[in-house]
Amino acid sequence: MKFIIAQWSLRRAAIIGVLAVLAVALAIFACLPLAVSSGVVRDRLERDIGAWAGHPVELGNAPSLDFWPTPTITLDNVEIRPSTFADGDPILRADRIVANFNLFSAVLGAPSFSQFKLIRPSFNVELYPDSTSNWSSSSGDLAQGIAAAVARDLAAQAGAAPPMPASIPDSAALGTVTIEDGTVTWIRDPGAPAEKLTAINGTLAWTAPTAVARANLVAIFRGEQLTLAGSTSAPLLLLGKRLAPVEVKVTSAPLNFGFVGKASLGSGMFAAGALELKSPSVRRALEWSRADIKPGEALGALELTAKITAEPLKAKLDDLIVLIDRNRGIGVLDVTLSEEAPPLVAGTLAFNSLDIGSFLQAFTPLPATGADIASTIDTRFLHQIGLDLRLSAQSASLGPVVLSNLAAAARVEQGRANFDVGDATAYGGSFLGRIALSEKGIDGGVKVQLSARRINVGGLFDAIGLTGPLPRGMGSLDMEVTSPYPTWATALTDLTGKVDLVVEKGVVPGLNIQKFRELAKTERFFDLGQLGEGASFPFLSAHFEATIAAGEADLKTAELIGERQMISLSGVIPYSRSSLAIAGVLAAKPPANGTIPPAGTIPEPLKFFVGGSWPQPVISPVTP
Repeated sequence: MKFIIAQWSLRRAAIIGVLAVLAVALAIFACLPLAVSSGVVRDRLERDIGAWAGHPVELGNAPSLDFWPTPTITLDNVEIRPSTFADGDPILRADRIVANFNLFSAVLGAPSFSQFKLIRPSFNVELYPDSTSNWSSSSGDLAQGIAAAVARDLAAQAGAAPPMPASIPDSAALGTVTIEDGTVTWIRDPGAPAEKLTAINGTLAWTAPTAVARANLVAIFRGEQLTLAGSTSAPLLLLGKRLAPVEVKVTSAPLNFGFVGKASLGSGMFAAGALELKSPSVRRALEWSRADIKPGEALGALELTAKITAEPLKAKLDDLIVLIDRNRGIGVLDVTLSEEAPPLVAGTLAFNSLDIGSFLQAFTPLPATGADIASTIDTRFLHQIGLDLRLSAQSASLGPVVLSNLAAAARVEQGRANFDVGDATAYGGSFLGRIALSEKGIDGGVKVQLSARRINVGGLFDAIGLTGPLPRGMGSLDMEVTSPYPTWATALTDLTGKVDLVVEKGVVPGLNIQKFRELAKTERFFDLGQLGEGASFPFLSAHFEATIAAGEADLKTAELIGERQMISLSGVIPYSRSSLAIAGVLAAKPPANGTIPPAGTIPEPLKFFVGGSWPQPVISPVTP
């Protein structure tokens, strides 16, 4: 019994002792805020920020302390002024700063800070030609850390030991900064208009000099909201303009951009890594970026992935996969920038399938067709970008014309734009062609050239929708047309040029010569539908040559030569109105080698007039 009482007494004493210690600790902790001087915390915060940045700092003189749930100090009217221009505009101004501090270090008179919040800060950045800025400073913990990290990196690259003074202070890191409703204004060149990021919200986290630095921000740029996420495992090297690992991702409605690799900043900028770029509308993205390049109005979505190597004035894209308005290609591109010339894009792209029309519209702004096209077309793009692309495609289409095994080139240089088809197969034969656009000069306007050999002419007519009594067979086509207006999307009435079609042995469907002669004897007018179905006119050769001007085709040569008879045509085809005004003769085939056919075997020549509209012409026999 005495043992139990003694044991209980010991336990009670222990419990009372623990409670007494807890009470004392709580009392001390409760009294700690009374030992914290707001002036000391304020002065230390001002000194720490200035020591880190290397610039003079001014904080408001009415600090507010809060100890729950975390000890914080709040100050109004924050300013950081450039050390080189003390009387200049502040490089940072904020309505308020809130900083977390360690309570026990504050009691000891040396408060330490870990997290900061800037309320409505305004960052002013001036970038100078020597790759410095108004934020650059030769003093401060950050500058010391950058110099030490660069010295260590140079020594490591040279295989030498790091220099003794190259020590990185622990205070070189930024800490964690939360930004609420911030603004960044920067000027790249003196006298140039300022650019702005507004409504910035997010965090910058860099807790130790060797730790990963991260940024997660949302902002407004030129009226579009964008999200920026970036990180680097060597922030001091990156700030020191040395090569450092970098990950960047920018997301916005006009443009999404991603990069993972290594990069260096400054005048010797360099980047190497994996690039991803995506835009639902390149036209909108270029307008948003104010690149001063006017793209084709029809250019829509673009997706691009590549391994990029970039220097200040050039970039190379290897292992490129690009999707331009549903045209997917792979290859290599080089981009070169110059102060004396527009940007040049050169390289090779291979496509499984290529829509030539939409691809050309990616680089050519197309207005509505019509007589006012010359005054509305914007040809600035001819001087805003240089292009030298070699293209290949297993299959390609130019409007309704389908090509295969295409080898082509697209060039824009010195006020001219050319698209050359060096080789292609279609309809059993080969194609060569060129579309050339020029702003001025002897060949001003647009020129279209086409040469086809050994093609199925009937298949081509079917593809482009030409119907009616047309010659079908294997043949050759040469065409050259020009327009005075500076766009290849011009009206048909604006074209001038010539067309030459030669067809070997073939047929003209629906043309029954015997029935044709019979109707000519009895009818004043008849159409080809009255000739019956299934009949055709077989010919040994056909040759059509015409000049084009003012929406009309003037037939210079038009002959269909059959076994015994031939048809000759002359006149004008006002194709812009789909009408016909042609005189024709159906006569005997000229004798070969001067031989004279037997008497009675030569049919009488039949003259006739072709009117009406295509593809249903009306025949009117011409009687003596």
